[in-house]
Amino acid sequence: MSLRNFYAPESSFTPLFRLLEDFDNYTRENSDTQSSTRRTIAHWQPKFDVRETGEAYELHGELPGVNKEDVTIEFTDEQSIQIRGKVERTYTAGTPPAGAITESGEKENKEGSDNKSQVAKSGSPKQKPADSAKYWLTERSVGEFSRSFSFPNRVNQDGVTASFKDGILSVVVPKAAKPEPRRITVS
Repeated sequence: MSLRNFYAPESSFTPLFRLLEDFDNYTRENSDTQSSTRRTIAHWQPKFDVRETGEAYELHGELPGVNKEDVTIEFTDEQSIQIRGKVERTYTAGTPPAGAITESGEKENKEGSDNKSQVAKSGSPKQKPADSAKYWLTERSVGEFSRSFSFPNRVNQDGVTASFKDGILSVVVPKAAKPEPRRITVS
C-alpha cells in the first residue's frame, strides 16, 4: 500500500487565480453599464515574482509588448513602490475610405472626368486587398497596468535600480542600513 501525500506544497493556486481573473475581465467587458459608444480603458495587473535577499528585494515582472518608455516606477511612501504604465496595440482592417490619400500625399478626386490629369499626376493609391480576418481570440493584455508593493522593512530609495530586457522588468530595491545604537554622553 502506498501512502499518498494529499497536501502538496509545490502545487500552485495559479490556475485558479487566472480563472478568477479571466472571469472578472469577462464580466467587466460584457457588463450592461458599458455603452457601445463609450469604451473604458482596460486595466490589468502584470505578474511579478518578489524575492528577498540579505541586502535587497528583487522584483521581476512580465510586461510583454511594453516599451520601457511607457513604464514609471515611483515610491508612494517610505516602504511602498508603485509600477505602472500602458500597452497599446492597434489593428486595422478593411479598405481605406473614399477619397483616400495617395502615396504622394495628395487627395485623389474621383468626382469628375475633367480632373484626369490631376489623378494621373498624383499617382494611384496603393490598393491593398481587403483584410477579411476575424479575431477569434484576443488574450494579450492591453491598456493601463499598475502594481504596488509594500516592503516590511525600510528601503534605500536612492539605491533602486531597474532594467528591462526581453519583456521582463527587473527592479532591485536595496534594504536600508539598520540604524546602529548611538551612545550620547551627558555633560
